Amino acid sequence: MRLVRASEWWQYKLAPALVVFFATALVARKPIVPLWPAAATLLVALAVCAAYVSIINDLTDRDDDIGAGKRNRQLTHSRAEVIALLMATIAGGTAIAWFWRDDIRLVACYAGSWLAFALYSVPPFRFKTRGLAGAICDAAGAHLFPALTAVSLAMRHSRAVSPMWVVAVGVWSFCYGLRGILWHQLLDHDFDLRARVSTFAVRHREAAIQIGRFAAFPAECLALSLMLWQIGHFLPVAAFGCYVALVAGRVNRGALEPVIVQPKPRCFTLMQEYYDIFLPIALLGVAVAADRRAILLLAAFVALFAPAVMREARELAKLTLTAFGVERVLRLRTPSSVPPSPRS
Repeated sequence: MRLVRASEWWQYKLAPALVVFFATALVARKPIVPLWPAAATLLVALAVCAAYVSIINDLTDRDDDIGAGKRNRQLTHSRAEVIALLMATIAGGTAIAWFWRDDIRLVACYAGSWLAFALYSVPPFRFKTRGLAGAICDAAGAHLFPALTAVSLAMRHSRAVSPMWVVAVGVWSFCYGLRGILWHQLLDHDFDLRARVSTFAVRHREAAIQIGRFAAFPAECLALSLMLWQIGHFLPVAAFGCYVALVAGRVNRGALEPVIVQPKPRCFTLMQEYYDIFLPIALLGVAVAADRRAILLLAAFVALFAPAVMREARELAKLTLTAFGVERVLRLRTPSSVPPSPRS
C-alpha cells in the first residue's frame, strides 16, 4: 500500500467519482440501492488505475527525484518488485475493461485515464515536462476521465441523462483536476526546479497561480452550480451551507487558511472536503430518504473514508458547540488536570 501511495489518492480521487456516479443516478431518477454492484466495480476499477498511476509516476520520476533529493518510495524496493506490481495493475485494468467490453463508451472513458497518465509520465512523450500540455493531461487522467467513466457506468443501468449534465460534469471535473495538478506542481516547484523538470509551474509559476484562481476555479464553481440545479434536491445545498460554516469557523479561529491553488503553510484546498465528504453524504442522504436500504450504502461510504468523515464530524461538532457557547461552559465546569502551584 505504501508503494502505490494509497494514502495520497484514496479519498481525493475516489470520492469525487462516487459523487458523479450517485448524482448521475439521481438525475436519471434511478434508485441508487440496486446500483451498488456497479458502484463497487467503479471503486475497484479506479483504485487499480490510481495504483498504476502512482507506480508509473514514481518509476519514471526515479532519477529526477534522486537528483532533487526528493523522497521516492521505490528506492527501498527492487526493480523486479516494482515491475511485478505494475504488471499486476495493468492486468487488473485489462480484466475490468474486458468485463465492460459490451459498452465501448464506458471502456473508452476508463482507458482514457490509463492513456493520459502514460502520456504524462512515460518517455518519449512525458508531457509532464512540456508545460501546459502536462497539466491538461494530468487533469484529464485524474478527474475528467474517471468522472466520465462514472457517468457512463451509471447511464448503463438507467435511462440516458441530458447532454447538459455530461457537459457540466466534464467541466467541473476537468477544472477541479486542473486546480489539483497546478497545486501539486506549485508544491513541488523547488524540487522540480532543482531536478530541471520543466513542469508548467516551473516555466510559468505566476501564470499557473492566475489560471487556477481566475479561470479554473470560477468555471468549476459555475459547473457545480449547474450540477446542483439539475440534481434538484435540498440536501446537497444544505451540505454546502455546513461546509461554508466550517470554512468560516476555521478562518475566524485562524486555524487554517483556505487556498484556491497556491499552497501555503497550514492551509486547506477550498471545496475539496465538500466534494470528498459533504456532497457524497448528502447525495446518499437523498437516497436514504427515498429508500431506507440506502443506509447500508451510507454506512459503507463512511467506513471506506472513515478518517476524513470522523475528522469533519468532530470539527463540525466543535464549531456547533462554540457557536452556542456550550464549549466554553463545559471548559469552565471541567476541573483542570494540572494541580495549582503551591503558594509561597
